[in-house]
Amino acid sequence: MTAGATFHFLLSDLAGISAGFGLFSLLAFFPGYAVGWLTDVFGFRARLLPFRLAASVPVSLAVGPVLCYTVGRWLGWNGVWFVYAAIFAAALSSGALRRKARPGAGFDFRRMWPFAAFIALWITIAFLSLADLPVGRRLYFSIVDYDYSVRIAFTHSIGAFGLPARNPFFFPGHAAGLRYHYFWMIPCALIYRLGAPLVDARQATIAGTLWVGIGLISLVPLYLRLFGSAAAGLARRSQIGIALLAVTGLDIVPALAMVWLMRAGIVAGMSPSVEWWNEQVDGWLYTMLWEPHYICSLVACLTGFLIAWDIPPQSSYPRRIVSGLIAGTAFASAAGCGIYVAMVFAVFLGLWLLVAAVRGQWWQAEALAVAGVAAVAWIRPFLASLADSFSHGSASSHAAAPHLFELTIRVFTPAELALRFFGLDRPWQRYAADLLFLPLNYFLELGVFFVAAAIVRARFRKRNRPATSAELAGILMAATSILICTFVKSSIIANNDLAWRGFLPAQFVLLLCAANVLSERAPRGRLLRLTLVLGVAGVVYDLAILRFYPLLSDMGKVPKIAWLADDRLLGRRTAANREALEWLRARTPETAVIQPNPAPPVQDTFSGAYGHRQAAAVGGGCGATFGGDPRECAPLNLALSSLFAGGGAEALESDCRTLPIDFVVARDTDAAWQDRASWVWTGSPIFHNDFVRVFACHSR
Repeated sequence: MTAGATFHFLLSDLAGISAGFGLFSLLAFFPGYAVGWLTDVFGFRARLLPFRLAASVPVSLAVGPVLCYTVGRWLGWNGVWFVYAAIFAAALSSGALRRKARPGAGFDFRRMWPFAAFIALWITIAFLSLADLPVGRRLYFSIVDYDYSVRIAFTHSIGAFGLPARNPFFFPGHAAGLRYHYFWMIPCALIYRLGAPLVDARQATIAGTLWVGIGLISLVPLYLRLFGSAAAGLARRSQIGIALLAVTGLDIVPALAMVWLMRAGIVAGMSPSVEWWNEQVDGWLYTMLWEPHYICSLVACLTGFLIAWDIPPQSSYPRRIVSGLIAGTAFASAAGCGIYVAMVFAVFLGLWLLVAAVRGQWWQAEALAVAGVAAVAWIRPFLASLADSFSHGSASSHAAAPHLFELTIRVFTPAELALRFFGLDRPWQRYAADLLFLPLNYFLELGVFFVAAAIVRARFRKRNRPATSAELAGILMAATSILICTFVKSSIIANNDLAWRGFLPAQFVLLLCAANVLSERAPRGRLLRLTLVLGVAGVVYDLAILRFYPLLSDMGKVPKIAWLADDRLLGRRTAANREALEWLRARTPETAVIQPNPAPPVQDTFSGAYGHRQAAAVGGGCGATFGGDPRECAPLNLALSSLFAGGGAEALESDCRTLPIDFVVARDTDAAWQDRASWVWTGSPIFHNDFVRVFACHSR
């Protein structure tokens, strides 16, 4: 590639993501408007147009994923588009495009420009954070691609093969069902199918992330308007609440301390994110970029609860049934998008159902009961498919099934490191230290939100009246989330996803508290101002380090990270791999099996992000964690490991004859690449550049 040749990749991303974003309105905006009008949730028909516009995105994200799964599984993708078209046609026939919901209803749209600016700023940040960065002949993905490469592969697999989803990382000659909460990838796959070839699976996934962020932004004013507070000052509180999405805790302090220790030679490395120093309570922008499926789950949970909450006490029984059914649909979507958020929220819903019944709020209790039944009915086929996948996969072995959860105390990393330094590493000592430092832990992780919550708590204790229903619900939601995520951990994988993602409902309640506190005209305390400034600084630093760490690594300015590269060729290697894989994608059917080294020295981010094809085996376990029987992995791994270790052209020919693969991709980091007598150099590639050589299995 000549200097500047990688710039066309940025233009491709800009065109594809923009087209995907526009197409995504068919799934992330219009369905919510139609459903809102037809069911009249939130009193939709009588609301001003700005309210309807804001509510349409969360409602779309709440009902869409489970609807896409259910219809797509039985009727295919055309069936999904037919159902959406029918819903919107029904809304149009009932007057959904009326300019005014009631005589005299008007609105000055000039007051909406701050919200449009927030959305535009979010879209800009997300695009610059997730699109590839060209620098001359080099190309750099974001650190966020560490996770995105997996979800992009899921999106392509769903789009190419339909539902139930199959594992794109394991193909022992037959499809292996995908074990994952993949509902959010289904709308992304639909947009990929609709927009191809202009929109690929990666660009559709990023476009979906943009809309999920808009859904969360829209929920802030909706909750501030409907969940307790008066309408007075709504615009100011909403603007502050949305702006607080760009604030994190005090993570900048330990992050900069780590940089100082590295510069002083005391530690060898540094983190490419401010959020990784401790058991995570991630900032909003971090989660919106890294975990859009969990944000979608949160949006669905909050939307479903708000639908049940907003039912008037005098509402008719049919109105309660309809609202309950829509809320239940939202809860089912939440379970399929992000199981840990849905689990925590389900506990809160059960508790609030009891509270509503005791307080005589039967209109809410009835709607929530209907929602529970509807959610189970919607999600049951998906859970059954997961159970079937387990029965034909790892669960079929005689090994004991792992525990899903464990009792614990939330880890405070500095305390545990200090204990190890002094040789105190017994479990009870670590638990005692973690419990002792729990307030400091949450103060550092939450920052301004912790301080705002303390202010609200102090005021609450001084007043002489009981909590309102909204206050009680908010307290219960936050307390449920905090208690579960403090004393329970998920144990399927090393990451404690329950504590990291199940904390989101509490964070949303704290965001509303902080928005109310910061909107007051009264002078702000020094601690509140300091934590706010440090929270903004943490987000700015995090966005920069996530975006530029790969570039800085190539420049030798930061320590190397094993999964990125151990040399200064990451940028050239990324450009070469994207070039090769896009060339191969354009010339192969979507069902082709393309096999890279299953156990590369450096993580193969490229295949997931740019390959968009099925692989026979990825990783030491062949990717069977995501579905399939690991007992079928051994023969695949043995043959492929031997192939990528070296051998002549006959080794490639043998694997092409005996393994379910169509193309083989060799990279400069593979051992066989270093052997000039191996098949990499003696064979005849159908494509090659300085870092990649692609071979076709002609016998197939």
